[in-house]
Amino acid sequence: MTSGFTLQWAPGCEPQHVEAIEAANRLFGCVRQALDRVHPASRMHPFSWCGVVAPLAVGGAMSVYKLTVQCGRHAFPLVCKLPHRRRLVYSATADAQAQDDATSNLLDTLAHLAETVNRRAAGLFPRCGGVWHWRDDGVLRHLLIEAFIPGVSVERLLLQYERRLLAGELDAAAYAQRRAGAERLAVAAYVRLWDALDRRLFTSDPSPWNVLVQDAGAAWDGPGSATIIDLHSLQTDAGFPYVVQRLAAVYGLREEVLERALLPGIVEAMGQEEGRCLLLDSLPCLEATAEKARRNLGVDTLQPLLRLIRRME
Repeated sequence: MTSGFTLQWAPGCEPQHVEAIEAANRLFGCVRQALDRVHPASRMHPFSWCGVVAPLAVGGAMSVYKLTVQCGRHAFPLVCKLPHRRRLVYSATADAQAQDDATSNLLDTLAHLAETVNRRAAGLFPRCGGVWHWRDDGVLRHLLIEAFIPGVSVERLLLQYERRLLAGELDAAAYAQRRAGAERLAVAAYVRLWDALDRRLFTSDPSPWNVLVQDAGAAWDGPGSATIIDLHSLQTDAGFPYVVQRLAAVYGLREEVLERALLPGIVEAMGQEEGRCLLLDSLPCLEATAEKARRNLGVDTLQPLLRLIRRME
């Protein structure tokens, strides 16, 4: 780390987060390390200017800041994530050490998954710049740095389309086409994630808020590319029926959604024949789930999905 490097802080940065990032950079040179991993081209430029840190989101499970490092005339953006000090392990014997271990393991796992995904599906998940853990006055601190991904979330894009429909800028057909394209894009991204993670890990919250697209004005006659920027509550041993059910629960079980977004997104991600085979193979499990819900709850919301999959036979 060259002595000329300094961090500058935009309004709205929490004092405890300023202290944490400053400490991590002082102790580990984390900014230089993250730049080398995420932006290798930065090594060709003088590292003697400054990094400007600005808040992106301070709610949720982690506070998120954008760090823009100025190397000469070139700017390299990064994201800093600091987990909130919250209890992650709930049991009678859980203590502060268990909480610290759970947080460390979670961040280390996310860093490992980022490396795995980028080897197998580059661009689907942000590149990881590193994870650091250290103690400050007996309290374990954590910092995760990764690539900054520009763009707009699928959820915000859907809201934009809805506003344009209400304003008369889109007719009903154009609105339906664009909405389906955005949802299909998100579904395909999450299915590619499952595939890249050895088809055994999946998130219980495949949220459209966490899928970013860069071309916010695209009409999307067909799915394009997207980046998943966050993972929550990873489920191990997640088979394809689980993936289908979680995606259907988030994006909707209405027949038009299934026809225009969910099933086409799966086929786009896996290919026509393999997508069809995976869906047909999942039928017995999905039918058993539907029957259990009918017996226990008196409802059966999966029938539209089951009907469409059966048509593929």
